Amino acid sequence: MRGYCKHWIVAALMAAVSGQAVAASLDLGRLFDVGKDLRTAAVGMDEKDEIAVGREVAGRTLGAAPLVADPELQAYVNRVGRWIAMQTERPDLPWHFGVLDTSSVNAFAAPGGYVLITRGLYEMLDSEAQLAGVLGHEIGHVAQRHHVKVMQQSAVVSAGARAAQGSDRNLLVNNLIGTGAEVFARGLDKNAEFEADRIGVVLAARAGYSPYGLVEVLHRLGARTADDAALALLFKTHPAPGERLTQLGDALAPRVASLPNGKEPAIRQVDPSTPPPAAAKPAPVEGARALQQEEGGTTIPSGGAPGRGIDAGGVLRGIFGR
Repeated sequence: MRGYCKHWIVAALMAAVSGQAVAASLDLGRLFDVGKDLRTAAVGMDEKDEIAVGREVAGRTLGAAPLVADPELQAYVNRVGRWIAMQTERPDLPWHFGVLDTSSVNAFAAPGGYVLITRGLYEMLDSEAQLAGVLGHEIGHVAQRHHVKVMQQSAVVSAGARAAQGSDRNLLVNNLIGTGAEVFARGLDKNAEFEADRIGVVLAARAGYSPYGLVEVLHRLGARTADDAALALLFKTHPAPGERLTQLGDALAPRVASLPNGKEPAIRQVDPSTPPPAAAKPAPVEGARALQQEEGGTTIPSGGAPGRGIDAGGVLRGIFGR
């Protein structure tokens, strides 16, 4: 913890006094084609709605898998996460970070600045640089509005639905919450995940960490067996670690000489007195089936409009086996 505070103070002073951190961040952005131009980001859903949807989806997730009962750990992850988020083009979002009390191995982002990492993944990490890489990946999804783009493309925010904003905006937001839960549980497409990996490397380096933390985490995930139940949801929502490493390696290889070394302070451990995650209860509706359930239990016909009538809490409880 002391090492982290020192790192935070040194990095902040460097940014405030010399301005070198800003110049380095711009150079790193050019290296990976990660710029500030968000003109291609989704339209039709303003930032206020984005934050409202993300807050609700994240809140319902906590109803399915609560936070680890270690306030100092949660504060620590929020400090690291917010420092990483400050390196993005959206530092003013109401960023919130948390460690979910579940043994599954995964991390999630919801629109508007909500990022959650599971205890199972957190306890695999042994350096703050690795945590920075994981959080940087999820922050990248938020910064680039990856989830919002998927919702924008769905039937829920079709031209007709957007026209209803003036007359019943709450209905639209509620439908978006259902869609957000779907995206949260099903995951994004591979291109979005590969882009978030590249962004995660850039953000970690901008913040003064080793850019290879995320690479190390992917190697560890790849070493786990495919039939490991703790990784089942991760493999449903992300490309295979080997595929991600290949894509990231192709991006890193020509630029290795330009990458800074960065720091790798030790990560804060979960308080030993914190009990282990409660065993998951049998899911009332298993993973993919949960996504087909409406609030009243009626199955949505194949090809039906995503998000309409879906009980977001039921989807997330099903995913986490609660």
